[in-house]
Amino acid sequence: MKEYFNFHNSCPLHLGSLTPKQAKFCLSVFHSLQEKLPALHNSLQNHTFLLAVSGGIDSLAMLAIFAACQQYFGYQIEVAHFNHGIREASFAEEELMQKICKRLALPLCIERGNTPQYAKEHKMGLEEAGRILRYDFFAALQNKKENTMLCTAHHAQDLCEDVLMRLIRGAVWPQLAGMPYFDEDRQLFRPLLYNTKKELADFLASLDFPFSEDESNTDEQFMRNRVRKNIIPLLEQENHQFYQNIIKLNQNAHYDELHFQKEIDKILSQMQENEQGFALPIKILQEQDKTIRMHCYHALMKKLGQGHAINANFENLDHAIMKNQGNTCIQFSDNVRMQIQKNTVYCYVKTK
Repeated sequence: MKEYFNFHNSCPLHLGSLTPKQAKFCLSVFHSLQEKLPALHNSLQNHTFLLAVSGGIDSLAMLAIFAACQQYFGYQIEVAHFNHGIREASFAEEELMQKICKRLALPLCIERGNTPQYAKEHKMGLEEAGRILRYDFFAALQNKKENTMLCTAHHAQDLCEDVLMRLIRGAVWPQLAGMPYFDEDRQLFRPLLYNTKKELADFLASLDFPFSEDESNTDEQFMRNRVRKNIIPLLEQENHQFYQNIIKLNQNAHYDELHFQKEIDKILSQMQENEQGFALPIKILQEQDKTIRMHCYHALMKKLGQGHAINANFENLDHAIMKNQGNTCIQFSDNVRMQIQKNTVYCYVKTK
């Protein structure tokens, strides 16, 4: 009788040690990846996937999927775990990650941060501070090795939460449709973005994988948790296809971005860059229709590391540009600015 993989037995984890149902699920993730990114179809063996793993169900399901498919596709895996220094349980999660990676013979890098101190020093919320520290850690690991792509375990429910939060904040299209499957600038994949939480939980349970629960995921002081607990269930009651509709919305937004990207690249190729930011002649923008201009503004903001600018700010900026209103300054966050001066729009990060 064939022995199938179970975390607590000695059977190695690869496609051949999985049940047909488990193997089919793992391969479906990679078939989606190759479909959305054709350039990777024949070159997976030349890449390293840096897996951002917290120890929860979602990220451990991603870890198991990539570990199972590694021998078949021939890529390399590195695992990254960031301890935010907030919860007492975080050190137990470190030990769990060490146990799991030892069992699967995967390299693991752990970083400890002081998120509360960083948040206090930079006058920001814990979630934002944690995100900055976490992704700085991931970026540093990526930069150590060529062709390293970061993978996070965001799934369909995370996507729905993100769309609703952007809607609440007044985001612009196509960013309103939520986080992308692939962020080329950061070489960041979200390979599970179109999979449901239940699919991931069922898969991990079938492997008898240990995992941890982050109690902060139920803390309603965070908007994401309030959206998840109080808003999404009501929308699901109105339409049981809510998640699938959000996925379609996200995919359509991606098609729109691809359509406009060539025109935007032509315009942005004419900007000048310096240590503070970017400068672009107003005349170039005035010659474009409004749709292209709005896409350009967002592209500029993204280059400055500001991904969720609200529509009202873009409208104010566009009005000032079309009127060539000199000395107009639009504030997009505590430190990101766009300013019109001498027939030029300057995009920069204000330093103290």
